[in-house]
This record gives sequence, C-alpha cells and structure tokens, in this order.
Amino acid sequence: MSSRVAKTLHEEHLTTLAFIDRLVEMIATAGARSPATRDPALAHSLHEAAGLGEELGRHFDFEEKSLFERLANEGEEEIVAQLLAEHAAIQPSAAKLSAVAADALESGFTGTSWIEYRTVAAELCSLLRTHIEIEERMLLPLLEESLDADADAQLYAEYAGNL
Repeated sequence: MSSRVAKTLHEEHLTTLAFIDRLVEMIATAGARSPATRDPALAHSLHEAAGLGEELGRHFDFEEKSLFERLANEGEEEIVAQLLAEHAAIQPSAAKLSAVAADALESGFTGTSWIEYRTVAAELCSLLRTHIEIEERMLLPLLEESLDADADAQLYAEYAGNL
C-alpha cells in the first residue's frame, strides 16, 4: 500500500481481527460458566474489551469526518452510506461490550452478566468481521486510488495526531 492512511487503517483492522480472535477463544475456553476475572489472561481480555468502544469511536470518527465526505464528493455515495450504516450498528454493541467488560473488571461476572457479555461479544465480532472485510475490499482501494501524496500526508498527520 502506498497510502499511509490506508496502511494505518489496514494495520488497525489487523489489530481488531486479532482482538476478535482472542475474544472468541477466551469465551470458548470459559464456556457457559462465568469465569473468575482474576485470571490474568481474562483480565487482559477484559481490559481490551473495555477500551474497544473508545478505539472504534476514534477510528470511525476519523473515517466519517475526514474520509467519507471526500469519497461521497467523488461519487462513492453508495459505499459511504453502507459504511455509515455499519458504524451505526456497531457502535451500540461496542459500547455495551465495553461497559459490561468494565463492570466485570470491577465486580466480576454474575451468571447474567456473563451471558450478556457472551451474547454481545458474538454479535459484535460478527459485525466487525463483516465491516472490516468490506473496508479492506472497498474503502482501502478507493483511498489508494483517490488520495494524492499531499492529501494522504495531510490526512495521515491528522489521524496520527489522534492515535
């Protein structure tokens, strides 16, 4: 990839996919019974999940404010509309997972909160995988095509300032 913005978004996608894989594995390993949050691996996973809503918010805000308008102006309204709809679907699930994870870090899981965590995690993982696949297949190539070196440098500097 020649675009630093596209490369940075791609790297974040890979990080998110790795998180999804760890989350799915952790949930599968724990099973139906609520796990003890004092386990170091679980605590690490919960810390990642607790920060996910903020991380996705930063990523989505950049795309929405700095990239989507530019792409829409270049005639890519359909992909922009699709990605915006996906952001709107993902954000509540990410916020919920983050909140349940933060509560679990503080107070542990109850039977009910573990079921909620597993349910929200499964939904969010599915939504995120699909969204990342679409961005990798459609958004990143559009950025590669449409951003000249100056625009790419400006957008990268803007985004890197928020990392």
